[in-house]
Amino acid sequence: MKNILILAIFILLFGCESNVEGIFYISNGSKDQTEIPLRLIVDNDTIFDQTAKYTNIAPDLQYIENKTLTKGKHKIIFELGNLGLRRIENVEFEKDKWIFLSYEFKKPADSIRRAELDKSFGGKKDSTNLFLYNGRKPSLTFHIMENEPIHQ
Repeated sequence: MKNILILAIFILLFGCESNVEGIFYISNGSKDQTEIPLRLIVDNDTIFDQTAKYTNIAPDLQYIENKTLTKGKHKIIFELGNLGLRRIENVEFEKDKWIFLSYEFKKPADSIRRAELDKSFGGKKDSTNLFLYNGRKPSLTFHIMENEPIHQ
């Protein structure tokens, strides 16, 4: 009986060590598309599937999902179904991780905005300001942090 008790204690102590947390921050960073349907799937388990709204707040903490995972490699799918936009990452979890997932899109500047930009930059278009003129194509960003972020 004593051996079973010791074994149970070891299993409890070391068994808890095999689980880690994935903390997912999901945001819509596009003021040109203020509501978009985003989906987050971790190992075939959908943990987020709803319309994400743009807030103009950074960091945007309105959509946070936690997922308890076993240590090891996990498949993470972040997608915007209505555009067929999908990002797949295989992430190794040996400890808790904070993962920031964001949708980005900026439409090209209209003629009035282009005139304002030309005035500001003297008509010079280069790599530092070209995105202001041309906008940004729809994209999904994925950023992993090994240590808990500090929010102030």
